[in-house]
Amino acid sequence: MSTILARMKRPLSGLKHLVRHAMVALAYRLHGVGILSLVAARRLVRLTERHTIDTSSDRFVMELPGLQRRIRQELLRQRREYDSYAYFHGYPYQALAILDVFGERGTEERFDAYDLARLIGRDDYVLDIGCNCGFMALYAAFRTGCRADGIDINPHMIRIGQHCTEFLRLQDRVHLMAQPFQDFAPGQPYTVVLSFATHWTDDRNYRVRLQDHLLRIHGMMVDGGLLVFESHSTDVGNPQFYAALEEMRAHFTWEGPRPMARSTRELYLMRRIAA
Repeated sequence: MSTILARMKRPLSGLKHLVRHAMVALAYRLHGVGILSLVAARRLVRLTERHTIDTSSDRFVMELPGLQRRIRQELLRQRREYDSYAYFHGYPYQALAILDVFGERGTEERFDAYDLARLIGRDDYVLDIGCNCGFMALYAAFRTGCRADGIDINPHMIRIGQHCTEFLRLQDRVHLMAQPFQDFAPGQPYTVVLSFATHWTDDRNYRVRLQDHLLRIHGMMVDGGLLVFESHSTDVGNPQFYAALEEMRAHFTWEGPRPMARSTRELYLMRRIAA
């Protein structure tokens, strides 16, 4: 009986995936229509107030179609060239509302939910591990003036982030790099590291023990540096996860857990102890 039920679940799971994919694709197209409507509305404002509006003053809206075109081209290249797992049906996992970039999870909302404006200051040097498009690093620099690096294995998502960095004119403060975390060697230690559900990845390109992940981060940080660490949903309530964390008491102190994402994940604020 259990075998029969398992066979029935497989096609149902596949159907759900197709339905979700179709819904995301429709949402992406509606988003594109919204961008065109936004620009059209701004053109009307320009027309009625042309005696007061400088043509460069509303570049954030008027140049959006060019940015969106570059993002579309990168998504097409990803579909043709990228042979690894692409999160969120091949669209950006992160959304960026300040540039009207489509994605699954809002960067600005997460930035506020994690209280990063309080935790990150202008003098900080931030690393965002497994950053997707790097929007959290980018937004941190935009909001606080910090310097920030982001790394991700997907070069197409990184290029989307680089387009957005250039649009915001933050190239002097934000550097996004396409490379595996296990190969990354920073030039100087970081004061803040962000690891949001990246201690293992769904694409299986990164599978290490949690202890090894945290020790690698420890070696990249200044003494007293802050690690903002988010669990996977499968970690919540898992005794092995908590036991692995406890082994890190000699290397980090921390506050948490703090429930996140409707209590499906946990957030820890971890401070590096001197080696």
